[in-house]
Amino acid sequence: MSTPFEPPVDRTPQELVTELRGLTDVHWETVWNGPPLASQGLDEWCAQFGWTPTQFEYVLNVRTQTGGAMTLNAMGGSWAPVQSLSYWVWGESAVGGSQDNARVLAEADRVWPLYRDAVSSVLGVPAWEGAWDSTAFPRELGEFTIPQDADRIEEKDPYHLAYWELSAPGGALVRLCITPAVGTADGSDAGVVNMDLEVYPRPLEA
Repeated sequence: MSTPFEPPVDRTPQELVTELRGLTDVHWETVWNGPPLASQGLDEWCAQFGWTPTQFEYVLNVRTQTGGAMTLNAMGGSWAPVQSLSYWVWGESAVGGSQDNARVLAEADRVWPLYRDAVSSVLGVPAWEGAWDSTAFPRELGEFTIPQDADRIEEKDPYHLAYWELSAPGGALVRLCITPAVGTADGSDAGVVNMDLEVYPRPLEA
């Protein structure tokens, strides 16, 4: 699965807790409906959530009240509807080539429970949580594409995954995920892993 990789960031678990608390009262239906164009009240729309727009040419990036950076993702660079809200949390990269990949993955294993538990302290027990080799991996997760079993096992992607379902009106599905870059699992390239938190519209019940 191709994934854009940002330079590794390092938001602490406590910073993630603070960020999530700032999202607990968000009116998600307003978020999913999307913002107006930059010339038609974008600043005011962002202000209702405590956000400040920082980049709005192709995607909308915002700065939160806690200093975090989030992206509001929409299809084809359009403004609405918003498909997801993403927030880079943590990353690690190999030092000195692919021989360092085992350490990179071990570090991902070490920090995962710290961030998972940080999210759980705000949102409660996850609806599901597991690693790349879990036998009960979900087949689908709202707008998030789950790789086929063979690809997931070969590439260890997602490396760790947990999700929470918010029941608030116009609610959301919150996913925390560690994703390795291609070549990390098999040692064919210097390893990189990134953890991100993404919020999606909660799928409608069948």
